[in-house]
Amino acid sequence: MSSSWTPDESSETLLAEKGWLQGTVVSAVAYGIDVALYFMCFHLLLRQMNRTNYKKHLPLLIYISTTFILSTLFMAALANFTQLAFIQYRDYPGGPNAFENTMFGIPVDNLGNVCGFLTMILSDGLVVWRCMVIYRGCMVPMWIIMLFPCLMFAASIAMGIMWLLQVTTNSPYFSSTNINYTVPYLSLSLALNIIITIVIVLRLLTYRYRISRALGSSYGTQYTSIAAMIIESAALYSAFSVAFLTLFNLNNPISETFIEALTQVQIIAMLLIVFRVAQGKGWSQDTMSRVMTSRPSVQAIRMGDLGYGLRDGSKTLADSSGFVAHEIDKSGGRDSTEV
Repeated sequence: MSSSWTPDESSETLLAEKGWLQGTVVSAVAYGIDVALYFMCFHLLLRQMNRTNYKKHLPLLIYISTTFILSTLFMAALANFTQLAFIQYRDYPGGPNAFENTMFGIPVDNLGNVCGFLTMILSDGLVVWRCMVIYRGCMVPMWIIMLFPCLMFAASIAMGIMWLLQVTTNSPYFSSTNINYTVPYLSLSLALNIIITIVIVLRLLTYRYRISRALGSSYGTQYTSIAAMIIESAALYSAFSVAFLTLFNLNNPISETFIEALTQVQIIAMLLIVFRVAQGKGWSQDTMSRVMTSRPSVQAIRMGDLGYGLRDGSKTLADSSGFVAHEIDKSGGRDSTEV
């Protein structure tokens, strides 16, 4: 193609615009995954809800519905703002990249920023709650375990409010300061998720070791498998955030791709956690005791060369020579013995 068709912009500006547009596409794909996961979670929770457990399921239904509405509004705002920059005002001086840097305070962009901020609060709050659930029953007092994550969560909210005010208002304070609140805000949220990811994985590894030592490696795998650890700890969002912040601090324009899709990826990580909880595979307060008390349908206790087992309401005693004594429980209340 002719190079005369290329806009008169620097390669860095063109790369930033490419990253922004590709990030919108990635965000749209992630939103499609959000839609599928939301309806799967909603159907599963609604089908299981009854008069005895509605207090447990109803808050999750409200939570995922609120988050889904926010993600939909965020996606609509992102698509509309992208359309304004690349189509409606494509002749704006400096191109779409200059339009984004100058017009970030218009209402449609403010809507996306507010929805993204609220979504991040809800998602971070969920991983803090899961950490509390997984560490419940620990010998260390809960307040000691959760003190630092809760302080980081509060600091992340405070920085998020400052960032939101910086990008949505024309206050002289924010226009005169050289502080970019984007970095501390996202860094605190990232640090919170990384810390919680590590402590949840350590806790699940501890449970996995205890269960394997007591019952064997085949027990409790739905709670302590690698996939379970990745989902329960929201490691997907943590990895995505690390990639974004690394590129952002290096002033790499490709960071635009990650920041546009960051909100939807965080919602995917959150909905995967809720889906596991709805399936009954998420770790709960009584999971450890439930797994440790589970046994196969045929139980055997070996005493030297003798084996004693319980099978289908009957008792069996056998030795290595082949002698078998089988005692059958009759429904009439009498016992008979077969030798």
